[in-house]
Amino acid sequence: MDTVHLSEFKKNAEEEGAIIVYGDEASFRQSPTLHQTWSPVNVQPRIPSKGQRNSQKIFGAIALYSGDFLYKHTEDNFNSETYIEFLEEILDHYYKRPHRISLIQDNASYHKKPETYDWFAENRKYIEVFNLPPYCPELNSTERIWHYTRMQATHNRYYDTKEALCEALFLTFSTIQKNPNLIKGLLTPFFRIHVALLMRSYIDSNFQFFNS
Repeated sequence: MDTVHLSEFKKNAEEEGAIIVYGDEASFRQSPTLHQTWSPVNVQPRIPSKGQRNSQKIFGAIALYSGDFLYKHTEDNFNSETYIEFLEEILDHYYKRPHRISLIQDNASYHKKPETYDWFAENRKYIEVFNLPPYCPELNSTERIWHYTRMQATHNRYYDTKEALCEALFLTFSTIQKNPNLIKGLLTPFFRIHVALLMRSYIDSNFQFFNS
């Protein structure tokens, strides 16, 4: 479960024909999210709002080279139970014999729960996990998908009901799934930097080990 030397990781993944998948999670609020936009001179843009505090929770996974996107909407909180449910879906969706899945994830607390570790141990034959350095969301390609989703579906938009918000989110996700070329440009930087990214993980793990 520790972070690894990334150049070695990439080499091993290529030799095995493993699918490199980034996983993440995000919350999308029903209340409007403001983003830079245009308006006539001296006219401030306004977005209606009723002050709803509701948010929709989404797990997501993106296959690095193909742009194949998988998501799961959960009514519950992010926790080890709901995460393991999503991991089961990742396994069913991406795994095709004899290829394994190399899953890159962040350091959310429930990723490190004993029951999550047990799941990875039980499924190590099919899926291997690598942890990113703490507090480095820019190193997770799924963050690019969340940004794209907010630009397309939630920024500067008002949804009167949570059902309307979900419909907009699911439509955006469905569009990505049907047209992966829409987001491939967002993933291109990771074709070049994910070796350096994993090197940073390796350095970070050694720093923590020698300073623990």
